[in-house]
Amino acid sequence: MEKSCGCIILKDDKAFLICTLDDGKEMFWSFPKGHQEAGETDTETAIRETKEETGLDVEILNFEPIKTGHLIHGGTAYKEILLFLAKPLNEDLVLQDGEVEKAEWVQFEDVDKYLNGYYLEAWNEAKARLSS
Repeated sequence: MEKSCGCIILKDDKAFLICTLDDGKEMFWSFPKGHQEAGETDTETAIRETKEETGLDVEILNFEPIKTGHLIHGGTAYKEILLFLAKPLNEDLVLQDGEVEKAEWVQFEDVDKYLNGYYLEAWNEAKARLSS
């Protein structure tokens, strides 16, 4: 099973979303995330990948990840995605060339309009945690 870790970054009733290209070269919105390197913890991966993709340093707010995932390789394997609620420690965006097309801070009430599939499921879990 493959695994990616990333962050749902929150600030002032906004969530940070990135827009990338999928394998079919379609644009889609998601949260910054990426593959775990040997010896890294889940949170180390999430922090590193967020920095690499966005330039943002983050602080993890909740160490219990939101777990989601999807089938890959034509449905023959499962990719687990662990997302951690986080807050930004800086505002200097540097989007990863060739990986991230654009990024936006989106009002909480509008995030649903940007996401679908497992990212929307993760956002719904994040909202549930934030309201409790």
